Amino acid sequence: MKHIYPTLLCICLAVAAYYNNKSNKAHDSGHFGKPEQYTLLVQRGAFHFDSFKLTRNKISHIPGIASNFETSTYNNNSQTFLDSLQTIGFFKKLEASGFWDLESYYGTDTSCTSQLIVTLRTGKKSKTVICDDYQSDCPELLKYIEKKVVELEGNHLKRTYLPG
Repeated sequence: MKHIYPTLLCICLAVAAYYNNKSNKAHDSGHFGKPEQYTLLVQRGAFHFDSFKLTRNKISHIPGIASNFETSTYNNNSQTFLDSLQTIGFFKKLEASGFWDLESYYGTDTSCTSQLIVTLRTGKKSKTVICDDYQSDCPELLKYIEKKVVELEGNHLKRTYLPG
């Protein structure tokens, strides 16, 4: 009789663990919907020639081979881990703000340009938008994307202008 209670407790725990594991598998298998896989690549021209790659939970800064900054933060690779909810919200905001409706190319007639290339990929589609002159002929959404990516990266790698 004294062994019935521990045995009954073990059976109850096993059943509870089984049902808990079963519900987690249903959630993981996409039963409740699989989140989109987003990737954002921001490439800067002029004398930066660097890029930022943003995924669901991480942002990376990749300096260009032509970068020649005195501060080492611009010249070093970096990786910052982010809150997934924050980045998914950012990706959703880009879509809601009309990223998919932007033109693919924004040219300029000026000679001193600072190019910006933004590529957004989801599991279903991809789009690259090229802007030849960040300062004068670039849509506000692309400027916002660059500023937000620099903010998320966290090393204050703001765009720097040289007198032309």
